[in-house]
Amino acid sequence: MAITHEEFGYATGALQAAKAFAAEIRGKIVVITGVSPNSIGSALALAVGSQGPKQLILASRTLANIQKVAAEIHSVYPDVNIDEVVLDLSNFQSIRQAAQRVKAIVGAGAAVDVLFNNAGINVSRKSLTETGVELQFATNHIGPFLFTNLLLPSMLQAKGRKRRVVNTASEAHVISPVRFSDINQEPGKVVPKDEQPRRGLPEGMLKNDGTYESSIAYGQSKTANVLFSVGLNARYASQGLKSFAVSPGNIMTNLVRAMTEEALQGFFAGIGDKWKNLDQGASTLVVAGFDPGLDEEAGVYVEDCQMKRPAGWASDSAKAERLWKLSEGLCGYFSASQGMARTVMSPHLSDFREIVADLQDFNVA
Repeated sequence: MAITHEEFGYATGALQAAKAFAAEIRGKIVVITGVSPNSIGSALALAVGSQGPKQLILASRTLANIQKVAAEIHSVYPDVNIDEVVLDLSNFQSIRQAAQRVKAIVGAGAAVDVLFNNAGINVSRKSLTETGVELQFATNHIGPFLFTNLLLPSMLQAKGRKRRVVNTASEAHVISPVRFSDINQEPGKVVPKDEQPRRGLPEGMLKNDGTYESSIAYGQSKTANVLFSVGLNARYASQGLKSFAVSPGNIMTNLVRAMTEEALQGFFAGIGDKWKNLDQGASTLVVAGFDPGLDEEAGVYVEDCQMKRPAGWASDSAKAERLWKLSEGLCGYFSASQGMARTVMSPHLSDFREIVADLQDFNVA
């Protein structure tokens, strides 16, 4: 099978797509991260809420932002069952607490049907998390990787229902592969040829002065989003769980409003100059999350509501496996020490289920 609506494309709106997949949305438990006013997440939440999901769980770093979006949805669809979860994807403790909160909301014997890993950041200055990982890579990939894996056991145990994990990527993945040898862009570090950024990038996108390149950091995190979907499908497609990575298109959201005009021109040059509104930007996520025609789809990348082939470095199964192992190691596990959460780095963890088991054994305040 393939995408069921060949007529869907660049201008298709999320509300239109949700109406087309009303039967697939109705009665489902849906989690959306990265929900704030005037965002792709808010447009996606409104579209999904329009078709009567059983439960709509909205997650974001700021509770007030979730509440504003929930109020907006209830003003149009007052009967939607909405729950709010605070989630900081740069902080392991917050991720664990958010996953536990989602499980408590869903309740025993039920599980999330569709998880939209939609949250993301784009920053211009280098910053590291408390665990020493470059902030964009940590927030855009490592955080969603951990959050998803904490929810996966219950999702996989639910028999007879197909599950989806949708990762919001970007056409910006063409900027850079994952720099396995230099995730943090250490000064003076020489990376192998197959980890270097794309040749022929527009002038001004890279400074080429040996300092932190935010475009490379963002690009490799978006490549990681696609590879994460590749890895999920390799492990769990046979168990009824499918994952897709989505390029929403170029949208004037809060993610890019902080960028200078020069940075915007450089960032989007060569990867599309058309701008979408929020409803159009969220439509491809709706398709990836609910189109039943994708149940047997072998591809992984969706753009403008249709399947598309991503850059080779983002669809390579060996790189997806390498990223999975790297992500396991960077996640580490929590232990209790003097009443505080401590992150233990472990690059040799071979099975992420061991991490999940460790996490479930602790109640970190």
